[in-house]
Amino acid sequence: MEIDKGKLENNIWKLYLYETLYSLMFYTPIIVLFYQSNGLKLTQIMILQSISSIVWILAEIPTGHFADVIGRRKSLLLTGIFATLAMTIYAFGNSFFYFLFAVLSWALAGAFVSGADSAFMYDNLKALGREHSYKKVWGNATFFYLIGVAVASIVGGFLGGHNLRYPFFAMIPFYLLLILVSLSFYEPKHISDLTTKNSIFNSLGLIKKAIFHNKEIRWLLIYSAIITSAISVSYWLYQPYLKLSGLSIVYFGLVFASFNLISAVSAKYSHILEEKLGRKVSLASLFILTSLGYLLMGKIIFIFSFVFAFTFQFVSGFSSVVISDYVHKEIDSSVRATTFSIKSFIDHIFYVLMAPMVGWIVDVYTLPQALMVMGVIVGVVGCIIIGAMMFPAKEFSNRKQSE
Repeated sequence: MEIDKGKLENNIWKLYLYETLYSLMFYTPIIVLFYQSNGLKLTQIMILQSISSIVWILAEIPTGHFADVIGRRKSLLLTGIFATLAMTIYAFGNSFFYFLFAVLSWALAGAFVSGADSAFMYDNLKALGREHSYKKVWGNATFFYLIGVAVASIVGGFLGGHNLRYPFFAMIPFYLLLILVSLSFYEPKHISDLTTKNSIFNSLGLIKKAIFHNKEIRWLLIYSAIITSAISVSYWLYQPYLKLSGLSIVYFGLVFASFNLISAVSAKYSHILEEKLGRKVSLASLFILTSLGYLLMGKIIFIFSFVFAFTFQFVSGFSSVVISDYVHKEIDSSVRATTFSIKSFIDHIFYVLMAPMVGWIVDVYTLPQALMVMGVIVGVVGCIIIGAMMFPAKEFSNRKQSE
């Protein structure tokens, strides 16, 4: 069966459009206020987020397998369907149980797109013989996504200022467009070892073999989990930190928009910077910058100290493209989406373990102390992991013997 190169080329700009539409989360700056306006206490809000994380974790691997075996196009379609359902429930819901169904739908939307979009893009480029350009192309996709999040933060704040339900109503037509865009995708051939008759256990068997026989993937997954979870934790500390620094709430939306602009530019030009720095320096610098960001925020607090958080945003954009490229080069197309679902699964596990610890430190001690502790932990763990990646035990042993 001959491939249609024209349709494969069209897939690239269509996926850019898909990522942009998915990024228009107008609710971001008002979601807590919305919950509270509907009578939810903070405990109930955190319960909803915990349930959402658990569902996402449980769904990661099955949805990744679905994307590999049934198709990435259908996975992206289901993301559009579940996202539309979630926003519709939010728009009309007014109680804890309505919002429970909303977060469940939203978690499934995230699980189906997780890994499927990057795998779809990589195999699309591979079919065109252009997989070498993945960092640049995926960097562009991430750029459009983050620009969308930045714009949505500003627009969402404006809409929420008039009515807290408006952001959810505004998202529905954009997510309906997700469905139409996904239906227009042309699925590149990616299935080699797997067929629709393979079970998820066969898929996981191939993944297990690949990971346990490939130290590079194993370390990259652990590396990614620590970086991603550390950045995710920082997100929930931004608002109390901005308040502590004395910045007016009026400017929160603009600050969050600037955060996403930094990530967007970092992602877009990551391929250029990575090629200049090289793999080892790139990986080491991400840990250094993340640790430094936490330490500076914990030590220096003034009205513009939010600029220290720019280091997190740079790391977020850069790492999402670069680490993705490193992992893609080590795996087979037949289990590409499943591998990335496992990556996301591990990321979420680390986040679930890390977030309560940080929250406890903030409650028992202070926010600056929690930031300092995170800076030290990320720095120490980073040194250990980078050392293990750069100088494996076997290589170290050989060096000792030669001495």
